[in-house]
Order: sequence, then C-alpha cells, then structure tokens
Amino acid sequence: METKPKLLAQPGKFGTLELKNRLVMPAMCTNYTYQGHFTEEAVHYYGLRAKGGVGLIVIEAAAVDYPIGRSVINCAVSHDRFIPTLKKLTDEIHKYGAKVSLQIMHSGRQSSTMTGGTQPISCSAIASAQALYKEPPRAMTLYEIKECIKQFGQAALRAKTAGFDTVEAHFAHGYLGSSFLSPFLNQRADEYGGIEGGVKFAKEVIQEIKQCCGHDYPVMARINGDDYYPDGGVTHIDSRMIAVALEEAGCDCINISAGLRESNHPLHDQTAGSPRGSWLYMAEGIKKTVKVPVMVAKRISEDMAEEVLASGKADFVCIGRPQISDPEYANKILNGQADDILPCVWCCQGCFDVLWMLKPTTCLTNPAAGRMGETSLEELPQAATRKKVLVVGGGPAGCEAALIAAKRGHEVTLHEKDARLGGAFRQSVLSPAKAENERLSVYMEKALPKAGVKVLLNSEVTAEAVAQAKPDAVIVAVGADPAVADKIPGVDLPNIVTVEDVMSGKAAVGNRVAIMTCSYLCSFTCRKKEEPIEGDLTGTVSNYSYACRAGYAAVDTAEYLASQGKLVSIVTEREAVVPGMGYTSRGYLLRRFYKANIRVASNVKVKEITPEGLQLEKCATRFLLDADTIIISVGDRSRKELVKALEGKVAELYAVGDGQKVGNAMKAIASAYEVAMAL
Repeated sequence: METKPKLLAQPGKFGTLELKNRLVMPAMCTNYTYQGHFTEEAVHYYGLRAKGGVGLIVIEAAAVDYPIGRSVINCAVSHDRFIPTLKKLTDEIHKYGAKVSLQIMHSGRQSSTMTGGTQPISCSAIASAQALYKEPPRAMTLYEIKECIKQFGQAALRAKTAGFDTVEAHFAHGYLGSSFLSPFLNQRADEYGGIEGGVKFAKEVIQEIKQCCGHDYPVMARINGDDYYPDGGVTHIDSRMIAVALEEAGCDCINISAGLRESNHPLHDQTAGSPRGSWLYMAEGIKKTVKVPVMVAKRISEDMAEEVLASGKADFVCIGRPQISDPEYANKILNGQADDILPCVWCCQGCFDVLWMLKPTTCLTNPAAGRMGETSLEELPQAATRKKVLVVGGGPAGCEAALIAAKRGHEVTLHEKDARLGGAFRQSVLSPAKAENERLSVYMEKALPKAGVKVLLNSEVTAEAVAQAKPDAVIVAVGADPAVADKIPGVDLPNIVTVEDVMSGKAAVGNRVAIMTCSYLCSFTCRKKEEPIEGDLTGTVSNYSYACRAGYAAVDTAEYLASQGKLVSIVTEREAVVPGMGYTSRGYLLRRFYKANIRVASNVKVKEITPEGLQLEKCATRFLLDADTIIISVGDRSRKELVKALEGKVAELYAVGDGQKVGNAMKAIASAYEVAMAL
C-alpha cells in the first residue's frame, strides 16, 4: 500500500474530543512501572509513538484499587500521589499533537494473592480455568461493589486532573467489569446479579465517571463483542445490548474487543494463527445499534485500515502491536509509505509472552522497544567513525545487524549463502500460524538496499574472502546446526529427517509422522528464572523463560504437516512440549494442536529408532509409536568454524544470533541490535 489513505487521515471526534486522525493505539500493558508509577521508559515509549503521528493513545489498565486491582505490574490511579507521574506522561504525548486516554480497570479474579497482596475479588467466587489465575476469588459484598463504582469515578477525576483527554472504562477480557457482564461468571442473587445486574454495574460506572468529571468529559468503554467461552458468557448478540445500555448511560465511544483468558475459540487467538480483522464483524453489528462512534482492534494490517472505515464497520481503527514494532507506524501509513514500516509478525513473544512473565515488554522485530535509547530507525545516533562492516549470514540476526549498522552510517556488505534472505526463520512461514513471519524477510529485502547495504546472495564466505575484503569489523550470523541424538540406536536410519529437510521440501514425508523434541540434549532455555521485582509492594517475582529454536522448529513443522493432512505425534523427554514458551503463544499453540489432532506425549524416553517407528518407554513400559517418517529436533549447536578461523585476523569480530548462543529469533535479533549499536 503506497497510496495515502484518505479516511484514516481525516479528523475524528467522539463526545467533545477531537482527534487529528482516526488511528488509535489501543491499551497494551507494558510493565513499565515502579510501585504503580510509570517510569521514564514509559514516558519515552509513549512519547515516541505520539511523535510517530497517531491520533489517540490509550494508556493501559490503570488500577482503580492498587495493588489488589492489578493483574500484572500495572500502573495505578487509586490515589492522588500517582497524578504527578501521570501528568509527565500526558505532557509528553501532548507535545506531538496526539490525544491520550487512560484505561481504568479492576482486575477482579484475574490476579493472585502474590500480585494483589490479598485474595482476588470478583462478582462471584468462580476461579479462572487458566493456570495463570488459578486462585479462587472472593465474592464481593454489596458495599464493596458500591465502593468500587466510586473508585472508578475518583480514578477518572485523577486522570482528568493529570491531563488525560478522556478515560476508557474497561469491561472486557475477563477483568472485573467483564465478569459482572458475564451470565456465566456473575452468579450473584442481588441487584448486581446476572447479566442484568452486570449492565447495572457498567452503567453506574459510566454515570459515576460523568458525575465526577462533568458530563462534557469524554468517556470510552472497552467491551467484549463476544466472550468466546463455550460454557456461556457474553455473545455477539448480548454485546449489542450492552453497547446500547452504555450509550444510554452517557458513554461517548464504544471500543470493541473480545475474549476471556480461558477463551478457546480460533477467532480469539492473539497470535498470527487467527485471521486478520477477525473481530470486525462484531464492530459492524454494534455500529448498527448505537449512535456513538465505534472503535475496533484485532490484527488489522495497514492494507485493511482504510477499508474498515470506508465500509462503515467502525469509525476509528485500533492498531496496537504494529506500533510497538515501529514507533513511526502512523506517519508512514498516513504518508503512503507502508512498505517502510518495520513489521509486526504478531508472534506475541516480546509483548504478550513477556508481559505475563512480569518482565518489561519488548518486541521481536524491534528489540529497542521500551528502552530509553529507542528512536525511529531514521533517527538512530550516527557512529563516531564510519567503518567498513562485513556481515555473514542473512537470517534475522544478520539482517538486523546490517540494517542498524547501515542506518548508523557504516558501509555494510551482507553475504547470504542462499538465494533469498531470511535463513531458517523463513522456513517457519509454511506453518499456517506463522505465515506472517514472511513480512519480516520481505521488509528486509527492501529495507537493506534502501539503507545502502550491499546484499550479495548465493555468496559463501571464507576466512580468505574476508582477508581480501579488508573490513574494519566482521559480524558473523551463521546460525546453528541441529544437534544429533547419536546415542539412540537407529539414529542413522533413512526414515529420519530434519526440520530443515521437511520445511525446504528436500524430504518426502509419510502420512504418519513422529517428532522428537524437547529432550535433554537441548540447552533448556525453557527453565524458568525467578527474580524479585525491585521495590514491588507485594513482593511479586518475575518468572522468565523462552523456548529455543529447536522447540519452535518442531512445533512449526508439526502444524505445517498437520495442515497437509498428516497424523502428527510429538514425544518429549521433558515434562512438556516447549514448556518455556510464553503463556499466550503456548496456550494458543496447544489449542491449535488439539484442533489439528496433533498429540503430545511427555516424560517419554526414546529407546530405539526402527524402520517401523519409535520404541518408547514410559511408566516403566516399553511400546512402539509407529511412524512412516521421524523428525528429530532436540537442540542446536552454534556454528563456530568461521569465527574461530577469523580470530586474531580482523580488528573487530562479533558473533550474533544462534551462531553466538542458541536461542530463538527474538534473542537473535536482540543480540544483533546490541552489536550494531556498539559499532
């Protein structure tokens, strides 16, 4: 899309609030806080996106009752002491002509004693079906409900005092307001019981905000268009009624979202496994029932935004994660420069996954996100000395190193041994849930030459070739080789293939496939690392882990083969498949596995590989898992040969990505960014 959008660029309005365009950055939690206050990193992060041209930024999930009302390391708006740091944030955003809203919420049952400092509360004592929130909540008393409604009003007034142009009351995603609206979760028998009582609660929240802030103060509401919950809950029919009720209560804008944490519907998949724009149908229906403007989110790509408005499905378009990837997203799309946008691949690894580990969020394609030093690519600090830089390898790490180094003023040549950029990462696009990964490779194919990088494809690099080139610095990004399970009898049989053989089309695959992964041969990056969160009021600890590239390769291959009609079985020596993958990515992965009939057996020993399949042992019992084709993806070993050959022969030598330390694409890109920024 290289034409300038007309409707997206038009000014918009809801209530008394006028926006310079119709592009909204919706609320996305970041964990950029300290004791409920936003940090300087948060101010910089949001200011950069305001500078990037967006019309409205919705700041995430401020707890109206802190800390019991938080679900992660949320900001707070429960006391006047939070107003000064909130004012810093609004001042920074307003500098660039953007408007700003504060989303105000209570987490309800989606918290824990550790995070909230006491037992979670909700409309009813119904625990979440997800392990993330397994602690049963306590049902609120009638007095507590009345007080909570007042807290929303007081929080909104503090937001207004801090300079927020509007507030967004959060009634979605299974948090307290959402639970009240759910016929399944709200089992109260008093005036706030059932969906009727939930509507009463939501309306009173809106009315309390208007009473505290003035009836001309704009109020948004984020609601679920559908809870996507099989046991009951809000449907896309109910949400129309809820939207009308909120409008009658004085709400000025309805923002459509969907789902509870335990939702298992394919349209709720937050990864690239769901269709783009999968919630638009709900916004379209609600827009037909209300007179106030409607906003909508959910994987709306830059080539869809204009059509959303033109078709009348919504009045404003919420695009979130792509603005994490590229802080200049709004300016680029509005100026018809969509090809220059550093793309989001909707992987969830740096945003959602890290969020639930209670670490500051980041981004796979933009490792600088959330750092004080983050800038747009066009404004990266120039190197003090221009150097001749040779990059070996055109996977994600090599491309990132080349791009950042070139943007900082270096003379860069990149060598890639294959005919296209992307490396092993590009093979993942065959998985139906990873097709969006292609966006990054396509972007790099255009961005590198634009940045002045000389890209040489089908180019193998030797130590002799490096010596002839006489570079000032060499960055080696040559990846890793699969680990060999050489202690298992039969490992050299012809029915065994690698992930690369399958995904590159080199290997024929039978109808029954067994994949061996997550063994004790891997480096086990999945091991969870607990760390205390500095200064946290309840002593909450973060719990960080990540899946390695062998694990990702195994599950991507499984989904690809299942989509081809193969019966795929996965066996792991460890306690689970990719146990260190983040909550969001892994949760939706396993739901897709179930739908595709991909079955997993864990804590299994592979005793022998035979022409018939795998001889396994579990519960002291040996048995056969028959398979036509066996795929082994049990770990990787960094390719070190070129680095060793160059040691002492070049002035500056760096290894990045899996060639330096086996990790995954996000880790590889981050390591390359660090090196390129230090050149």
